[in-house]
Amino acid sequence: MRKFVINNKVLISYGTRPELIKLSPLIRELDKRGIVYKTVFTGQHKQLYEDVKELVPEPDYCLSIMRDDQTPVDIVANIALKFAQILRVEKPDLLIVQGDTSTVAASALIAFYEKIPIGHVEAGLRTYNLTSPFPEEGNRQIVSRLARFNWAPTELSAQQLRNEKVENVYVTGNTVIDACMNYKYKIKYTNKVLITLHRRENFGKKMEKIVKEINWLAEKHPGLNFIFPMHPNPNVQKIKHLVSNINIVKPMGYPEMMRLLSEVKFVISDSGGIQEECAAFRKKVLVCRDTTERPEGINVGLAKLVGTDIVENFNWANNNPHWEGKNPYGNGDASSKIIDSFF
Repeated sequence: MRKFVINNKVLISYGTRPELIKLSPLIRELDKRGIVYKTVFTGQHKQLYEDVKELVPEPDYCLSIMRDDQTPVDIVANIALKFAQILRVEKPDLLIVQGDTSTVAASALIAFYEKIPIGHVEAGLRTYNLTSPFPEEGNRQIVSRLARFNWAPTELSAQQLRNEKVENVYVTGNTVIDACMNYKYKIKYTNKVLITLHRRENFGKKMEKIVKEINWLAEKHPGLNFIFPMHPNPNVQKIKHLVSNINIVKPMGYPEMMRLLSEVKFVISDSGGIQEECAAFRKKVLVCRDTTERPEGINVGLAKLVGTDIVENFNWANNNPHWEGKNPYGNGDASSKIIDSFF
């Protein structure tokens, strides 16, 4: 017996590049099954959206909330009324959100107020530290309490939700693995090292220290090509003058980034999603954070939590870059499992 029936349509809300990437295989699966849906792009990361917009159909609604130096409060306030109006017009049977951004939290909260069931892709990630990452840890905990469907990417994520007495938990794998498997790039280990830095908790002194340590490594290892697609956030751009011996490039489109990831020797990053993408392409990653909601990668020897201590942990990735473990984030059928849970 089905526990849930889609009579009308699904609504999908996203606002940032990672959300769009991780929702794109789910949207393709909805198309494949003939399920009616509409999409809302809030515009939280409008500039970065341009690099990946070809992965999904043109959104049905664009809220264009992006403002210079906006705060999480600004994002939630600017989404609230516009999104409520969309829900009242569309009357979807289900709202789908992904991850832990302020777009996700605001969309889910408004849907809850409008009595629209919520499905949460990548549910159950936790650090249990509300300040790290901020505001993401708070956002995802809020959505877990509101969601009708909690689609956990791993058994660990699912168990954390069960421990919190959250119901309707489904282990699906991570949809980013579905996305990566669309690219049949040959895995190589060249002299390239990929750097990505953008996380709010690293702004300021921490990011300065990370960059200075990478500068030192680039000087000591001239045979390595350190490539840094620099995030457009002003808090990242302000460290540009500190960068030396590092190849700064513009943000890349997703296929281009995945091709680069397939070729690099290893990765230095504070990104969450790239830890999962590294698993798909079997690349080790130095995680520039103090906490992580993805301990699965650490447990299988794929990732290492290093904070700002890049030099101290460099040899772990550089001397033995090949990783041959089992991907802890699934085998590429997460989107199918998600839809099977409600349709």
